[in-house]
Amino acid sequence: SGNSNGNSSSSNSASQASAADVDSHVNAATGDKVEATAGSIQVTHRNGMKETIEKGRFRMEDKYGRTIVDRKATMADLNRLKSL
Repeated sequence: SGNSNGNSSSSNSASQASAADVDSHVNAATGDKVEATAGSIQVTHRNGMKETIEKGRFRMEDKYGRTIVDRKATMADLNRLKSL
Protein backbone atom coordinates (compact mmCIF):
# COMPACT_ATOMS: atom_id res chain seq x y z
CA SER A 1 0.00 0.00 0.00
CA GLY A 2 2.71 2.46 -0.96
CA ASN A 3 4.73 2.25 2.24
CA SER A 4 8.43 2.44 1.42
CA ASN A 5 11.16 1.26 3.72
CA GLY A 6 13.66 3.80 2.38
CA ASN A 7 15.88 5.89 4.61
CA SER A 8 14.00 8.89 5.89
CA SER A 9 15.59 11.65 7.92
CA SER A 10 12.27 12.86 9.31
CA SER A 11 11.15 11.28 12.56
CA ASN A 12 7.62 9.93 12.54
CA SER A 13 5.72 9.58 15.78
CA ALA A 14 4.66 6.06 16.70
CA SER A 15 1.01 6.90 16.11
CA GLN A 16 1.67 7.98 12.53
CA ALA A 17 3.73 4.88 11.85
CA SER A 18 1.12 2.50 13.24
CA ALA A 19 -1.73 4.21 11.39
CA ALA A 20 0.12 3.61 8.14
CA ASP A 21 0.41 -0.09 8.95
CA VAL A 22 -3.35 -0.69 9.18
CA ASP A 23 -4.74 -2.99 6.49
CA SER A 24 -8.41 -2.16 6.16
CA HIS A 25 -10.92 -3.50 3.65
CA VAL A 26 -14.58 -4.37 3.30
CA ASN A 27 -15.53 -7.85 2.11
CA ALA A 28 -17.81 -7.19 -0.86
CA ALA A 29 -19.66 -10.50 -0.49
CA THR A 30 -20.49 -10.19 3.22
CA GLY A 31 -20.15 -6.49 4.01
CA ASP A 32 -17.72 -7.33 6.83
CA LYS A 33 -15.19 -4.58 7.57
CA VAL A 34 -11.76 -6.02 8.36
CA GLU A 35 -8.99 -4.00 10.04
CA ALA A 36 -5.63 -5.63 10.68
CA THR A 37 -2.55 -4.18 12.34
CA ALA A 38 0.70 -5.79 13.41
CA GLY A 39 -0.77 -6.75 16.78
CA SER A 40 -4.49 -7.18 16.23
CA ILE A 41 -7.29 -7.96 13.81
CA GLN A 42 -10.84 -6.65 14.11
CA VAL A 43 -13.86 -7.60 12.03
CA THR A 44 -17.06 -5.57 12.16
CA HIS A 45 -19.99 -7.46 10.67
CA ARG A 46 -22.82 -5.81 8.77
CA ASN A 47 -25.23 -6.55 11.65
CA GLY A 48 -23.00 -4.62 14.08
CA MET A 49 -21.36 -7.63 15.73
CA LYS A 50 -17.63 -7.20 16.27
CA GLU A 51 -14.87 -9.79 16.62
CA THR A 52 -11.38 -8.84 17.76
CA ILE A 53 -8.13 -10.72 18.36
CA GLU A 54 -5.60 -8.71 20.34
CA LYS A 55 -2.79 -9.70 22.71
CA GLY A 56 -3.70 -13.37 22.37
CA ARG A 57 -7.35 -12.84 23.32
CA PHE A 58 -10.47 -13.41 21.21
CA ARG A 59 -13.37 -11.07 21.99
CA MET A 60 -16.81 -10.91 20.42
CA GLU A 61 -19.20 -8.02 21.08
CA ASP A 62 -22.82 -7.52 20.10
CA LYS A 63 -23.94 -4.43 18.21
CA TYR A 64 -24.36 -2.57 21.52
CA GLY A 65 -20.72 -3.15 22.50
CA ARG A 66 -21.55 -5.78 25.12
CA THR A 67 -18.96 -8.56 25.37
CA ILE A 68 -20.40 -11.96 24.46
CA VAL A 69 -17.16 -13.97 24.31
CA ASP A 70 -13.78 -13.22 25.89
CA ARG A 71 -11.25 -16.05 25.86
CA LYS A 72 -7.79 -17.08 24.74
CA ALA A 73 -7.58 -16.88 20.95
CA THR A 74 -6.97 -20.04 18.91
CA MET A 75 -5.34 -20.46 15.51
CA ALA A 76 -8.81 -21.30 14.18
CA ASP A 77 -10.05 -17.87 15.33
CA LEU A 78 -7.12 -16.13 13.68
CA ASN A 79 -7.44 -18.06 10.43
CA ARG A 80 -11.20 -17.44 10.26
CA LEU A 81 -10.86 -13.67 10.75
CA LYS A 82 -7.96 -13.50 8.30
CA SER A 83 -10.07 -15.26 5.66
CA LEU A 84 -12.77 -12.57 5.75
